[in-house]
Order: sequence, then C-alpha cells, then structure tokens
Amino acid sequence: MPINKGSVAIVIATMAIAISCYGTFFAEHIVTPHTKQNAIHQNGSEIVLTNIPLNSDYNELSIDLLNKKITALELQLANLKIQNPALAETANNDDFKELVIAVLNEKEQQVQAKMRASNPYHAFYSELPDDYELRIKSDPHYAQKMATQLREQILNPNVSDEERLAALNQLQLSMNILNKQSMPEYDFAIVDSVFNLAINSTDGNFKIQAIETITQTPVLDHRVVEKFTHLLETDNNDYVRRLAVQGLVMQYYQAQNEQSDYTQQVAQHLLTLYQNPTDNDVKTLLDEVFGNQKMLEKLQGHASGGS
Repeated sequence: MPINKGSVAIVIATMAIAISCYGTFFAEHIVTPHTKQNAIHQNGSEIVLTNIPLNSDYNELSIDLLNKKITALELQLANLKIQNPALAETANNDDFKELVIAVLNEKEQQVQAKMRASNPYHAFYSELPDDYELRIKSDPHYAQKMATQLREQILNPNVSDEERLAALNQLQLSMNILNKQSMPEYDFAIVDSVFNLAINSTDGNFKIQAIETITQTPVLDHRVVEKFTHLLETDNNDYVRRLAVQGLVMQYYQAQNEQSDYTQQVAQHLLTLYQNPTDNDVKTLLDEVFGNQKMLEKLQGHASGGS
C-alpha cells in the first residue's frame, strides 16, 4: 500500500535530520542497507538508529513516533556539532542519501510482495503505472488497447487462473474509471470463462474471489441468471449460495435501468424460484431479499410487465 502524503512528508523530514547527522559524525563509519540497528559513538555521545515500525492499518508510518525520533535526533545533532564542529565539513552526504532511498525502496517492495502473497487476485493494483487512471481517461486508444489485452488474457487457457481473474478485476476497474456501464470487450464469454474457472477450481479461496467478482458483472444475459441459479441450487457452501443470490439480484436491479423486457424476464424467473424453491435453504436465502410484502409486490409487478 503506498505511503500517504502526510507520512511521506514526515519521512522526508526524518531523512533530512538523519542526513544532517550523517554529515556530522558518519564520515568514518560504514553503513550497510541491511543494518537493522547502528550505535554511533563520538566523544562519549551515542545515537541509535532503529527501523521505524509500520502501523497495521494500510502500512502507514507512525506519525507520532517519527516526530519523537526527529526531536531526539535534533537534540543529539546539536550536541554532536558542538563537540565535533570539524566533522560537518568533511562528511559526504551522497552515500547516506542513496542508502535511505535504497531502504525505502526495499521496504516498498516488501509491502507489495506481502500484498501479492496475501491476495494475488488483486495484486495488479500495485503494478499499475502511476498515471494509469489519467491515461485511461485521456487516451481512448490506450483504453481500447488495455481492454483488448485484458480480454485476451481472461480467455487465454494458457494463463494461470490467478492472472485471468486479476485481468477481469482490472477490466472492471477500467470500466469504473471511465464510468461505463458496459463495453464490447466485457461480454458473456468473459463471465462464462471466469464462472467455469470458479466451478472447476479446487482452491476454495480462488472460487470465492472469482464468484465475488462476477456477481458485479454488468453483462445482462439470461445465461448469467441460469448460472447463478444453478450455483444457488447445487453448491454446498452457504456463502457461495449467498453470492449466487447477490448475482441474481444484481441482474434484476441492473436490468431495471437498461432493459425493460429483460427486467420482466428476470422478475418472472425470481418469482418462480421464490414460489417453488428446490429446498429450504434456497427459500430462506430468497426470503431475506424478497420476503417482505413491499419487495414481493415490486417483484410481482415487474413479472407481470409493470413497473
């Protein structure tokens, strides 16, 4: 997760103080990028540089801790300058600057690697160019090129399941950036491909991630409704069945903004499913959505061709 602007400002301030310290007393010491703690002695004075821990929330730097470290460094720097005024003129700051940059880069790589390991299906976020959003918005040719490439990756059986799902997530992200409800590159073939990946996967985590993604699909197609219905009636995982209901409801509500005929078709399907459930679990899950009188009347109205 990238460090936010406030944290970056504190990091830069810390670097500035640390570089100044280096200029005063580091001239005769060697520091390696992997040093975790260094104690520097000059005429009885000691300064200890330790790794600054990260907060668990979004890996942001602890502002309070950094402020305290800056204050401590300032005091020690003042004392060292008084004791060793000649060292300030002989030190070379460039090496320490490179060291700090290297440490920050290494830390960022560790954060990204950890994110990819914990959620490989969303790892593409960390690998997008910094100007991805602006380019998608300002350059239609680039947006078209990316959509085509992502479609090819999703449909390519030689690409890993994780990469195909990541490509679908990126395609949906691009649609959201462009504020589009649909695009030619995102059709039923895409949904069907990812659905099949989910159903055939032996990885439970991947299956859930894939189904969660396609419940948000903008593709309005009766075949999508059939797939979610089959999942609802046959899967043995309660959460997956709830996702199937969510997919059906999304088809129903999206259709109301797009296609009146399709709205009626989906409403009729849901009403039949509600009135003739295959088991009590299906009935219970549909009851949570359509069980109240107002929602049921709305569903019946759409099923009969009304609004």
